[in-house]
Amino acid sequence: MTTKAMQRFVNDPDDIVDETVAGFVKAHGDLVRRDPANPRVVVSRFAPQQGKVGIVTGGGSGHEPAFVGYTGRNLVDAVAIGELFSSPTAKSFADAIRAADGGAGVAVLYGNYAGDNMNVRMAADMVAGDGIAVATVVANDDVCSAPASERAKRRGVAGEIFMWKIGAARAAQGGTLAEVQAAAQQAIDACRSVGVGLGPCTLPAVGHPNFQIAPGTMEVGIGHHGEPGARVEALKTADQVADDMLSIVLEDHALPEGTDVAVLVSGLGATPVNELYVLYDRIETGLERAGLRVHRAFVGNYFTSLEMVGATLTVMALTTETKALLDMECAAPGLIVTGPAVPPVGAVIAGHRRGAATARDAGTPRAPEATGTPRLALTDAAGVVQDLAAVIVANKAHLSEIDGLIGDGDHGINMAKGFGRAAERLSAQSLDEAFLVLSDVLMSEIGGSMGPLYGFMFRDMGRAVQGRAAIDAKGFSVMLRAGLAGVTATGGAQPGDKTLIDCLVPAVEAFDAAIPQGFPAALAAMAQAAQQGRDSTVDMVAKLGRAARLGERSRGVPDAGATSCALILTALGDSVARRLWAP
Repeated sequence: MTTKAMQRFVNDPDDIVDETVAGFVKAHGDLVRRDPANPRVVVSRFAPQQGKVGIVTGGGSGHEPAFVGYTGRNLVDAVAIGELFSSPTAKSFADAIRAADGGAGVAVLYGNYAGDNMNVRMAADMVAGDGIAVATVVANDDVCSAPASERAKRRGVAGEIFMWKIGAARAAQGGTLAEVQAAAQQAIDACRSVGVGLGPCTLPAVGHPNFQIAPGTMEVGIGHHGEPGARVEALKTADQVADDMLSIVLEDHALPEGTDVAVLVSGLGATPVNELYVLYDRIETGLERAGLRVHRAFVGNYFTSLEMVGATLTVMALTTETKALLDMECAAPGLIVTGPAVPPVGAVIAGHRRGAATARDAGTPRAPEATGTPRLALTDAAGVVQDLAAVIVANKAHLSEIDGLIGDGDHGINMAKGFGRAAERLSAQSLDEAFLVLSDVLMSEIGGSMGPLYGFMFRDMGRAVQGRAAIDAKGFSVMLRAGLAGVTATGGAQPGDKTLIDCLVPAVEAFDAAIPQGFPAALAAMAQAAQQGRDSTVDMVAKLGRAARLGERSRGVPDAGATSCALILTALGDSVARRLWAP
């Protein structure tokens, strides 16, 4: 079939989806791979992860970077790909579920379209025989597609991106299938979207637009496939369009003043990006006037519709929890987040700094510069992480043996892999940079719960001392408490649950209690308390994790996480003590 009449880069229109996928995988081979079992399934290079809930989505092609572009690290694990504007097959959804399965179940997060609903249900039935638990969340954020009283009938549009981001972040934290489903549901429930179309799009196999928008008019409430909107009217100025879109979204949302929001303005394929920024300028002004605070904004081509001219607006209300999940690092061809956004210098609105929370705002306290003695020079302390890695690698077999008594026996293997690879990637970094490298490797390459738990611990420890030249004992305490807060927020364990918390909490408390005796004495007290905390888990009954299923049978064995934590804190104390100096 030829396409001489079309000004498009097309070979055979019947092959465009397969050729798109082939080029996409080649271009982004560092993040994604093609599923060998199904050429219409693209899988993250970081998936599956043993013990982590898998994240799957899927939909028709033509919306790039959606859906396939959100496959990557801490985002979607596998995507089922359909024909242009058509649902993927049930087989493709089933194969995507299998590809993403790490043994903890799979959350399928998709849009509210008849074909997707049908094929996802069929796919869930198909994988049931494989023992894969499937939970679903259906996006329905398109305000104009149904009244609020019938929200279940609304279409899913660009709000799906926030649903994927939040759900995937919760999975990366080690959440259960039910927790991941709840987080994704919370995200989409907090989203409202609207689209405005200025020009139609053309399916290559058809050769002409599948609907019309007359010159000088616009369609408000248009769908991503050109579904009819709420009204057709004369084209307005950009500011008037932005005001109209925001009014539609906020009237349906009814958000109280002071609410933090995330905003996404996406082009529909043929809208110049500079025009999207014109819209966003007015949108943020309107949000501020409504007393709402923009935590993070995304402007660009995030969810398109071939070459349709137009834009969509999505506003998501944020809670403290979803704000943190939105800010979690991720990397995919269509979306990269590097952590909490730092507001522009001097950007203050009614006493509130715009943008995402800084380390202090997000609950990570900053350690003060050292003024007393002795102190730890941070600018030349990356060797601390090398010391930690050496201890973990040396105890790989021991940690796996302990884990195998009441768990699955992979703790030492995974920990040694993560710490070892982090040590290999370190250069002449400062301690905060080294901790952040370690965190990134642990969260991206260690499966199960230890990856995110230790990942967030070292991330928050690194952020607490970021940019400091040196810290004293009080600064070290702030760093330790930041790490403890990261672990607690991620895992939710309490002392007595038989986890690494039973080691970490007493170690931090012992360090603080010994500070009056001096920095070296506090480090020694920390190590001793860590070992005692480890030993205390022997007589405990596990209440979290795989071992919790054993009940009383989990008694009599130390917890593997508490054991590795004791090794880490003991090595940390020894390594820091050797590096202390006095001016």
